[in-house]
Amino acid sequence: MKRQKQSSQRAFRTDRRMDRYVPQIREFAARDGLFHEAVAKTIGMHSTDEKVLRLLGADAMTAGDLVSHTGLTGAAVTALVDRLIKLGYVTRERDTGDRRKVVIRAVNAKLGDINQLYGGLRGALQALLSKYEAAEFETIMDFLTNATAAMAEQTEKLATRAKPQKAEAA
Repeated sequence: MKRQKQSSQRAFRTDRRMDRYVPQIREFAARDGLFHEAVAKTIGMHSTDEKVLRLLGADAMTAGDLVSHTGLTGAAVTALVDRLIKLGYVTRERDTGDRRKVVIRAVNAKLGDINQLYGGLRGALQALLSKYEAAEFETIMDFLTNATAAMAEQTEKLATRAKPQKAEAA
């Protein structure tokens, strides 16, 4: 009986936490999306292009890697990469380890230009994080790391269940 009571108390606590967490994370996600939209508009690109560019970062990826990481179709990734090349944000290069592969690599100087747009947000978040002790910060990092992994896992699960979309008639 005692074990059952503890289990129901834990479930109640978890439900109450989720009741507080869900609206907050929804707003955070929406604000994050709106911020990326504003950055993308400032540099003259679509927000999906900016998000993929941020995902690419300093890494080199093949188009197939980008398809896997984003869930976009191969054709959508090709069009996206073409747009980013035209704007000067990425290059296509032969992989030095396997000349048969072509990798997409961000242009560091252009990433630096975008990073400047994040300066205000970085400063605000730096000030916010300075309020936390080291152990509290580690808890925040643990949560974010695990929440990110859960999000990636659930995104992948949904992507495998997604129905292919039919092309619309012109």
